[in-house]
Amino acid sequence: MRIVIALLIFSFVGIITAQAQDANNPIDPSPTLGIWNRFYSDEQSRLQILGNVTYGKWFYRVTAEYEFNYGGENIDYYDYDNRDRTNVNQFNSANFLVSRLFQSENGQHQFGVGAVVSYFHEQKWAGGVNFVSVSKFGTWKVITLATLQGGDDLLSMEFQPGLYHDFNNGWYFRSHPRMLFNFKTGQHEVPFGAGFGKILKSDKTVFNLFFEPQYDVVNTTPMLYTGMKILF
Repeated sequence: MRIVIALLIFSFVGIITAQAQDANNPIDPSPTLGIWNRFYSDEQSRLQILGNVTYGKWFYRVTAEYEFNYGGENIDYYDYDNRDRTNVNQFNSANFLVSRLFQSENGQHQFGVGAVVSYFHEQKWAGGVNFVSVSKFGTWKVITLATLQGGDDLLSMEFQPGLYHDFNNGWYFRSHPRMLFNFKTGQHEVPFGAGFGKILKSDKTVFNLFFEPQYDVVNTTPMLYTGMKILF
């Protein structure tokens, strides 16, 4: 079913033609809204809504995540506490991130460092540091995002290494897993995969659609990472 939905999304591509230079750059100054989902086999999915903007030399990002469970057993791929998660749909987490940006002399490399604060479903708060970077090498782009957070009985890290290659007519290759580590519970999520995306434009709005099959090597679980990003 999820594959059918993804294919329907991409069939939309032929209706609008476009090219956008930095639609895969999270530090792009355009206000951005992202709506994407990570499917874990046929048992679970996690919907993430993200908004970010760069203003001057500062990068801001807000996210919220909701979890849907389809299986008949408890799912605990990435648990933020020491209890088994119940098999119900539930709010997962939200966070706010801010980074001070820097740029190389040739303008091909940008990076930022800053702070992040999060609220998790167990009514726990956490805070820590973040690092974000974007480097361009011709038609290739390397993107990283990392956070390290601690709180009451909580120590977690998120790491997103991204590799992109641009083709003609707005098509691109992507490999951009979201790796999650919980050092308190020992439950980690380490997916790898590769997929493709399409950048298209309508008036002044840029749409970025992507489809990336992945495999979690820690939990031995096939995954599908897909969604849409809108730049205004």
